[in-house]
Amino acid sequence: MPKFVGLMTFPRDTSSAEPAGDGIERYFAWQDELRASGKLIAAAGLDPESRVVRAGAITDGPFTEASEIVAGYLVVEAADLDEAAKLFETHPIAVDGVGMFVVSEIALDLDTPREEHLRRFGLS
Repeated sequence: MPKFVGLMTFPRDTSSAEPAGDGIERYFAWQDELRASGKLIAAAGLDPESRVVRAGAITDGPFTEASEIVAGYLVVEAADLDEAAKLFETHPIAVDGVGMFVVSEIALDLDTPREEHLRRFGLS
């Protein structure tokens, strides 16, 4: 089954990256439900301190040009992008409007053969 990553983002000026009220309990319930269904593959919160690595330079992050920060990610299994988006639509962060998710299919991973990487980039 295809895998999708949901990048949890918040506006840079958000003072708290947690849902309001009982939001953290709703978050754990959401996570437990998806885990029990076998659809939640991974989840991680990211520390706000980061580095940006680009050609010849390592600078403090996060991205200085961005108006939003990436605070974490979750990986789910779903039949397609629409089903994955529906799963993230019920996450308390999205429901409460505190932040949002950018959802994308994981097209390549560590187990993808080299030939497939080359084919996707038009190099084979």
